[in-house]
Amino acid sequence: MCFSLLCVIFSSDEVPVFIEEPVSVVQKLGGSVNLRCSARPTSANISWHLNGQELLDGDLGVVLGPSSLFIPSLSNMTLGRYHCVASTGAGALASVPANVTAAKLRDFEPDDQQEIEVDEGNTAVIECHLPESQPKAQVRYSVKQEWLESSKGNYLIMPSGNLQIANATQDDEGPYKCAAYNPVTQEVKTSISADRLRIRRSMSEAARIIYPPASRSIMVTKGQRLVLECVASGIPTPHVTWAKDGQDLRFHNNTRFLLSNLLIDAVDEGDSGTYACRADNGIGSASSAVVLYDVQVFEPPQVMVELQQQEVVYGETVRFICQARGKPTPSVMWLHNAQPLVPSNRHRLTSRVLRVSNVGPQDDGLYQCMAENGVGSSQASARLIALSTGKLPSIYRPLSPDKVLKEQPPVKPGATGSMLPMDCSELPGQILPAEAPIILSQPRTGKADYYELTWRPRHERGPRLNDPLASSFSNTYTEWTSSSISGSQQKLTLAKLQPDSLYEVEMAAKNCAGLGQPAMMTFRTGKGRKGLVGQNDPPKTPAVPSPSLSPPEAPDKPTVSTATETSAYVTWIPRGNRGFPIQSFRVEYKKVKKAGEDWVTAVENIPPSRLSVEITGLEKGTSYKFRVVAVNVIGSSPPSAPSKAYTVVGGRTHERPIDGPYITYNEAINDTTIILKWTYTPVNNTPIYGFYIYYRPTDSDNDSDYKKDVVEGDRYWHSITDLQPETAYDIKMQSFNEKGESEFGNVVILETKARPNDRPAPSQAPGPRLELPSGLVPRPGDLPYLIVGIVLGAFVFIIVAFIPFCLWRAWAKQKQTSDLCFPSVAAPVSSCQYTMVPLQGLALVGHCPLDGRMTAPHGVYPANGEYTQNSKPHGASQCLSGRQQVKNKTKTVYYKLSASCHC
Repeated sequence: MCFSLLCVIFSSDEVPVFIEEPVSVVQKLGGSVNLRCSARPTSANISWHLNGQELLDGDLGVVLGPSSLFIPSLSNMTLGRYHCVASTGAGALASVPANVTAAKLRDFEPDDQQEIEVDEGNTAVIECHLPESQPKAQVRYSVKQEWLESSKGNYLIMPSGNLQIANATQDDEGPYKCAAYNPVTQEVKTSISADRLRIRRSMSEAARIIYPPASRSIMVTKGQRLVLECVASGIPTPHVTWAKDGQDLRFHNNTRFLLSNLLIDAVDEGDSGTYACRADNGIGSASSAVVLYDVQVFEPPQVMVELQQQEVVYGETVRFICQARGKPTPSVMWLHNAQPLVPSNRHRLTSRVLRVSNVGPQDDGLYQCMAENGVGSSQASARLIALSTGKLPSIYRPLSPDKVLKEQPPVKPGATGSMLPMDCSELPGQILPAEAPIILSQPRTGKADYYELTWRPRHERGPRLNDPLASSFSNTYTEWTSSSISGSQQKLTLAKLQPDSLYEVEMAAKNCAGLGQPAMMTFRTGKGRKGLVGQNDPPKTPAVPSPSLSPPEAPDKPTVSTATETSAYVTWIPRGNRGFPIQSFRVEYKKVKKAGEDWVTAVENIPPSRLSVEITGLEKGTSYKFRVVAVNVIGSSPPSAPSKAYTVVGGRTHERPIDGPYITYNEAINDTTIILKWTYTPVNNTPIYGFYIYYRPTDSDNDSDYKKDVVEGDRYWHSITDLQPETAYDIKMQSFNEKGESEFGNVVILETKARPNDRPAPSQAPGPRLELPSGLVPRPGDLPYLIVGIVLGAFVFIIVAFIPFCLWRAWAKQKQTSDLCFPSVAAPVSSCQYTMVPLQGLALVGHCPLDGRMTAPHGVYPANGEYTQNSKPHGASQCLSGRQQVKNKTKTVYYKLSASCHC
């Protein structure tokens, strides 16, 4: 009986370990969901939380079992983020989160029918732009009155949803339509338009890549299959080769090929890089048919903590170090007994280190490092045991600045200056803790591996001159290092530093009344130069620089979390105080949805011991940004970087925005940059997070050519860069929030400017010339177009050459008429005007009204340049009421020439 009781006591104090953790689920509304969670020891208590709130059996209709949570009918109230908590006498641990999401399948976006051309015998590609779906939709294709669900014959359905038709022939011509199938909701939705495939028969055709149409970036999770599609066309059939970072992949063990596509069954970190697909068939330039894939392999987080258990005495400081790796870099959250920790005067948190000072019995339990990066989640834990008395083995003593600062520094024999007694009862009057020293060193040094830290006491009167000092410093990405210094010392060399690295320094004075407030600063080491004589010589003592009186550094970018329906918690981490202690903090905010909104002070005079504050009185459903300012005796720091947009919960449930922004101004700044300005009026006060800007060349009809820029919701202008010169672009915009995107606003078309050095000088303007792009061979089907173009060009050239000749003949006739009217010896200066106006838009007509006193012969100049007198045309020409008509094989030309001679 006693043995059994002892076992129960031992088990209740055992640290829980998860055997099974819940996994994310996608289910249709009304469907059932079962989440499982178990831990050892078997006596561990299992509880469940939804979006941070504990669930009891029956809440929201859920059924809780010993190791499961069952949702009989999924509803909007039971969607969210679940995790289970395992508790024993040692503390509580939270599992990784599991997201329960509603399945959905949206409609296809309206799209125009595409005409797809491919050379006979090559591979054709039919693209299917699948709509948004949760989970990812499966693709179906309508081929010759039959729906294909999987690859069949020469029809290959790729993981991307594209259909590839190998060795395409005339039999494969026709319409192709795709559909999306959601395996959870079992819905099927069909594309609005069908693409039509046309097979060309050519004698020769230079190799070209028909899919993808442009280089792309691919993100894939470690361990998944990677398929890079590359389809080329040409006559003869092109040969396709692949290379990664310039290295040929034909003999690579990790890759294989399907048609001209590249496959990697299970990717790892080494598969990240730039992949090049090259097609060549011996015609044209081989470098013209190349497309690139930029592949990034993402990795779920992996987390570990350095010590599984630490034991400290009350009043000590303990530090937990978390090593989290993954790609992208994971975000880290610290928990104590399954409850999230926020920064406070006793808790200092970074993504790598948790420091708990002045440990007491309330700090007993389990501490977790929880990491997430969008690919996955991971967690690791450590136990803290707080002891009221007793000397700990050195192995359990954490390396901590706070711990070292509490130890009295040793007194060296013969040291100048006497140390103050550490018992304040021996001193008369009230003794206050020592004030922070003034750090005199500058924030930057040219030295790569050491730094001269200099300071002076805050006051040079009284016993504080001989106060013992202690300092600690750390690289912002590594461990803290601590030093204890005598109060009479005012200089310290920090050695063995890393080049071009940012370090943080904390320095505090200590007397019999305790440890004073620290002075903080940051400094950066120099880059250093290799191979220089004297690189490792011992540092020389530099002259002490004059103190720089300046406000504190700006705090780090704050984070925001939910408090109530009308309030939020704002949390921040301060930076250096430049030698003068921070006296207070100020938190400011502004509404995101209003352009030009000023920052408003939310809370000020926040004590320096508080690094988190609740901002109340916020409007429900409104988005805010927050920033923090630090204040010392010199003044206020620059404001921190604004937080991410935070939307206050509560109020009516907002849907996605309805209307998109309206572009009011657009201008091409140069050959690669366009600037946009726009206005946005929210409908029903729906909050937005920002704007999407889409742009593509106007001559493109492929939606995949659109590039997207993202702009925050409080900005109403943007510069689009890296564009092509002398290229017209379609530009359109959407607004978005967490529910989705709005409809598109207005569409503008704008052309970039030409490169300055590409504009020819007037005297060097190139003449018209006919030139085929390099690498292209004219096809027989293009011959009629080529002939028509040459004929039209020759015709235009004849007309342009004929006009000067016509004018010269008119001048000759006018001269003859003038000689008939007057003797040459008495003739004054004569003038004759010719006004050329078109008749019926087909030719040039000369008209000059005659003097009423004169009878001048009318002259007609047919298109062939022959002159006809007295309106008697030669050949087939006929006179029609003063207008002359000449017929040729292509046009009927009307023209009239009249002269007015004033003598």
